[in-house]
Amino acid sequence: MRFLAPSLLLGLLAAALPFLIHRIGRRRANPLRFAAMELLLRAERQVTARRRLRDVALLIVRTGAAAALPLLFARPYAEVRSDLPSTTDRPQSAAIILDDSASMQRRRGAIGSGTVFESARARARSLLENMAPQSDVALVLGSEGARAPVAEPSTDRPRLLAALDETTGTARRGDLTAALARAAQILQSGAHAEKRIYLVTDLQASGFSPDATAPLPTPSGPIAVTILPVGANPGDPWENRAVMDVGAEPAPEAGAQGVAVVAEIANFSRRPVSHLGVTLRLDGTEVARGFVDIPPGERVRKKFLHAFGGGGAAHEAEVEIDADRFALDDRRLARVEVSRGLRVLVVDGDPRTVRNEDEVFFLEAALRAGGGRFQVQVAMPDEVASRNLNDYAAVFLANVARPSVEVAAELVRYVGNGGGLFISVGDRVDADVWNQRLRRILPQPLGLRRTAAARPGSQEGETVDTRPAERLAPIDRRHPLLAGFQGGGEGLTAARFFQYLLLEPSAENPGRSVILRYESGAPALVEAEVGRGRVLLLTTTVDREWTDLPIRPGFLPLIQEAARRLAGIPAGDSISALLIGAAREIPAAADDRRIEIIKPDGEGRAMIPETREPTTTPRRDEKSPGASVGHALRGVVFRETDQPGTYRVRAFRNNGVSLDRPDETFVVNLDPRESDPAVLPPERRPDRLAAPLGQDGRAPTRHLELWHLLGAGLIAFLLVESILTLRLRLSFRPRPAGPRPVGPPSDGNNPAPRPA
Repeated sequence: MRFLAPSLLLGLLAAALPFLIHRIGRRRANPLRFAAMELLLRAERQVTARRRLRDVALLIVRTGAAAALPLLFARPYAEVRSDLPSTTDRPQSAAIILDDSASMQRRRGAIGSGTVFESARARARSLLENMAPQSDVALVLGSEGARAPVAEPSTDRPRLLAALDETTGTARRGDLTAALARAAQILQSGAHAEKRIYLVTDLQASGFSPDATAPLPTPSGPIAVTILPVGANPGDPWENRAVMDVGAEPAPEAGAQGVAVVAEIANFSRRPVSHLGVTLRLDGTEVARGFVDIPPGERVRKKFLHAFGGGGAAHEAEVEIDADRFALDDRRLARVEVSRGLRVLVVDGDPRTVRNEDEVFFLEAALRAGGGRFQVQVAMPDEVASRNLNDYAAVFLANVARPSVEVAAELVRYVGNGGGLFISVGDRVDADVWNQRLRRILPQPLGLRRTAAARPGSQEGETVDTRPAERLAPIDRRHPLLAGFQGGGEGLTAARFFQYLLLEPSAENPGRSVILRYESGAPALVEAEVGRGRVLLLTTTVDREWTDLPIRPGFLPLIQEAARRLAGIPAGDSISALLIGAAREIPAAADDRRIEIIKPDGEGRAMIPETREPTTTPRRDEKSPGASVGHALRGVVFRETDQPGTYRVRAFRNNGVSLDRPDETFVVNLDPRESDPAVLPPERRPDRLAAPLGQDGRAPTRHLELWHLLGAGLIAFLLVESILTLRLRLSFRPRPAGPRPVGPPSDGNNPAPRPA
């Protein structure tokens, strides 16, 4: 036992006063030499024994009451083992980071039990309540993009506790490295010299950056990090089964409107999973169910075939597995679009007799892989003038040498009226002719050919070009054309480019953007809005003469999404499916007064479209007259994608009419990284990368206050003393005098005899 004010223990000397008072005021019997007193002395001895027992009890009670009072003022406490850090009781500037990411929403045990987040919030509350009253504390959340409930150090405990109670778990991914950096920045304004960050988390490895360091440096010195793990067991991580991805692809074997919905399912456990139920729902109706077996730590793909009836339309596909403790990743959504029969014209500028050496072999194969989505027709350059280009949603020109004056004029008119044109170059392209005849629609003038390296097998003899081939720079997935590529776009960035055309500088054009660049910085794919149409320029070939891009996995989705973008139809499944927290740009028509987005829980969010200066005339989608496509002149950016599910869009016109926008419907899914239960290794923990301040390796303890127990004891002593004193007073109260009856008691039939 220890004391906060040990000097007050001098008051224990007062505990001797009851003993002295009892000794001084002790009753002594006076001896009397009287034979008749023998009977009284015998009774007195019995009374004295009882009185002595009461006196001893009264002495003990009074001594205890006198000793409890100074002990109470000295505020004794005991140190006991605690799950809170030993540094909690020191005055400090602290920031509590509460991990509210998706992984914290898993249940602690069976169905009906609480979540790990609830345990973490209770742990944070206990930490806050046990901190020194002088400490100023800030409250920060650990999920990506979350705001700080208390963004400055504060000593207002009721405000901090109220903010903590109002905090709820989210479905966003964890970004604890950014939260640590933000907490360190907040603590720079702390009032105390000691600054510390308390992180309450499940230590999921995906929430930490690989290059995170600790302690965090600040101008006033390093900030120590203390981690309070909740629901984390490095030796036995929690088990999980998750739907990692859902996609759709054409399935001709299922019919003209057949699609294959493919789900990727992972087993994050050390034990195999047998007969795991997998359910497919289309537009909310269950259409198929199957079972999969997954080895420990592996992933499997489950394919469902389904044939849609009727014309082209977009459908909502949902794949769900049997429930486990983490329900957020047991289902995943995707938008499945049935064929719309887009007509695409492919102009072959370098036909070959050997089919796989033809200029458009890979281009045509990529488009036809879309099944009934695209109706592909191939033509020679001299046949373009005889065709009505308005019958085609997009036109692809592949290594066309010199477009004639008539063809050039037709292409300019076609693009100006809203058509989509894709241009790829090659060794047959005459840059001067193109720049002269098609300068009105070219995103940038064509320049010189650049050779980055010799194509393997293209040189004869002993001279071999060993220079490394050019590659693409990391892609920007914010562009709609690239949004469907996962991660860093490995299907594109792995491609090698041996030759490509440089583009000449041109005047700044707000309607032009570079979608892909080479590592050297030269443009690889450029987009420009021309009139009501759009042009895409690829500075290399679509065959294997200048690049191996056509045999890379990214070529097929790149070509198909380019065709869809040129045709002006809504984006495909990969673009309509976002991750939690991603922004969605929704275009608006000129007469749209308000855009409303309905969240999965039914809550509506109304937004006013913003307007920018028009540089080109907007092109309308024929299937959705109210939606402008491409770089919309008016639109909204919706960022509140904090719930997994389907988000529906409705437009309100100036005349008061509301119009549903099914083509702008999109789905939001959980970030797959939140499904991996791997725990952060000890060597990467921020609190172990360097020795935290004020910790010597001992087990954490906390102060257990004992003054309230002494107060209760003092009250009990006083109550017992009062009872004993009252009994003593009653025992010494004189009895009333009077004659006592002699002889046996009388009753009504036998009266007592009279004395003689």
